[in-house]
Amino acid sequence: MMDITPLFLLQVLGFGIGLLAGESFARFDYMIKHKSEWYKKLAPFWKWFVAGLLDILHHWQYGAVLILFVQLYPNTPDAWGILLTWLGIGLIVSDWKDWEYIIKRMPRSAG
Repeated sequence: MMDITPLFLLQVLGFGIGLLAGESFARFDYMIKHKSEWYKKLAPFWKWFVAGLLDILHHWQYGAVLILFVQLYPNTPDAWGILLTWLGIGLIVSDWKDWEYIIKRMPRSAG
């Protein structure tokens, strides 16, 4: 029989929360840019501005900040540190498909 430890449960919980939060963020981004009547009514400059903000603020960055926070503040209680680290990892993993899309869009260097 498999013994499920509290550590394992914290890791799975943190990762799951991060992964699902990241997917929700991605859906929210899509809904704003493609379905929102509010966005459709914006002037071209504001559409560019909002789309730019959504493009530069990715959830992998939030995940990296959470992991960095735990590293910079070693007095973070162990359970919170584990949960936040794995939440960050979940956010990073959920944004991987955006990385692939961005890399494909990047111009190839000449030479």
